[in-house]
Amino acid sequence: MDTSYSCEDVCEAPAKPIGENGGDFEAVLVDGCLGFGVGVGNAALILVAALCASPGLVHGSVVAVSMALVAAVALRAGQLACDALQSGAGRRATLAVQTIASLAAMGALGFGLPLAAASLAGVGVVATAFLYGRFLERLARRALMLVFDLAFMYVGVMLLVLSQMGFWYAYAMLFVAVALCAALSLLFSRKPYRYSDLVGAEDSKRRSIKVKGNNHTLLMLGFMLGGSLLAFFLGYPPDVALVALGASVGLAGIFSLLLEQTDERTYKEALKKSPAFAAALLLLPLPAVPSEVQLGLVCLYTCFVSLNVIVLLNAVVETSRFDMISPVWLFGQEGSVFFAGIFAGGVLFSVGGLASEGSPSALYATCVAAAVVCAWMQIRVNYQIYPFEPVIETGLDDETRAHLEYEGQRKTLWQQKRAIACERYGLSPREREILQILLKGRDAKYITDTFYISQSTAKTHIYNIYRKFGIHSRQELLDFIEDIEVPVDEEASGGLSEQVSASSAL
Repeated sequence: MDTSYSCEDVCEAPAKPIGENGGDFEAVLVDGCLGFGVGVGNAALILVAALCASPGLVHGSVVAVSMALVAAVALRAGQLACDALQSGAGRRATLAVQTIASLAAMGALGFGLPLAAASLAGVGVVATAFLYGRFLERLARRALMLVFDLAFMYVGVMLLVLSQMGFWYAYAMLFVAVALCAALSLLFSRKPYRYSDLVGAEDSKRRSIKVKGNNHTLLMLGFMLGGSLLAFFLGYPPDVALVALGASVGLAGIFSLLLEQTDERTYKEALKKSPAFAAALLLLPLPAVPSEVQLGLVCLYTCFVSLNVIVLLNAVVETSRFDMISPVWLFGQEGSVFFAGIFAGGVLFSVGGLASEGSPSALYATCVAAAVVCAWMQIRVNYQIYPFEPVIETGLDDETRAHLEYEGQRKTLWQQKRAIACERYGLSPREREILQILLKGRDAKYITDTFYISQSTAKTHIYNIYRKFGIHSRQELLDFIEDIEVPVDEEASGGLSEQVSASSAL
């Protein structure tokens, strides 16, 4: 039996992430904010430029949903080719695809081919995510959040600026930004960052947390993000819609940056539990209010969804690092679900927006359908991922602590029982380490400080251990491990029973 993850008495904390101290400022700024953040932001800007260059709303809708579909397919293909993309040749190929796709997207935009430009931008953003994946998972939590916050602020500011410029001036400015990112990516690929060991596709699949609620969260937020297309169906000129969406996305980045200075767990929990309510609150009144108010509601909706997406992106990268899952594999799996949600939402809202030009009731039907879908997915999220908070947050009473101390005297037998439970119920390497910490009486905050993760992530992993064991409390966990039967040959080996008896007698 393999007990490599459970026989150590003390879990070693991982090396300090990039951005944990001031000496890493250049890496976070240049490679994180400029290389990755601006690179992803440029893909969003190319999409918006393609929408504005489309000859009509129908063609623009096709452009938007096509980019989402291309990105979803590319992400899934990347997941399937995970091992190949993580090799040296694979990284060089990813860099080439990112550079060629981004520059080709700008070329297609210049030649008046918005559909091709948006599709190539979708390939470019996927290649950027794969290229910078291992770097992102090495970032400290605060540095990672800063990268995503600034990426959204960059998109917002650029949309505001580009909307006030002529096409070719805006094109030249965006082309310079794309060329700059291509140069930064080339320099980044040559930097000797110290990454964790490569994780293959098979290990990543085995270690991934298979909870349906994860996919419902990704699908729901992607679906809701597709609702931002409504800004183009309210009768306003494209430049007005651009200003509105730019302000919404930029404010989301600013709000996220400010909220991180408060109680991070409280605001993330509030965001996580309220998307469906926000969708109903902001979308259902849409058909009954004046056009000026409609645009304001869509802006609030876009800002709220963008804020949730920032939290979601942080959680995905954090999961890759904490569970020791390949970022290429995880980005491919979860990113494809997210973009599939954007595709579905884009189709629904585009069809509803186009139909509302001839029948105002079509807009109301679209908003009702969207609210119902979001409510259904929100229910799946709330009841399939997260346990009741008191289960995890409840402290240990004196009786439980005494029980733990007593069990400490029987450490050898206890370790074997723990190892058997880990093997029998398929705990991942990280879950084994967390189980060891829990059995020592530690709580979610201790896990947060040890592994540099959020309390929400720590709670999710504790719950997954409970779920696999079929238990609901700390005391049940102790009883569960205690009831594990050690095979006679293992118990007898090395004089185990004598050791236990001697330690008990002491």
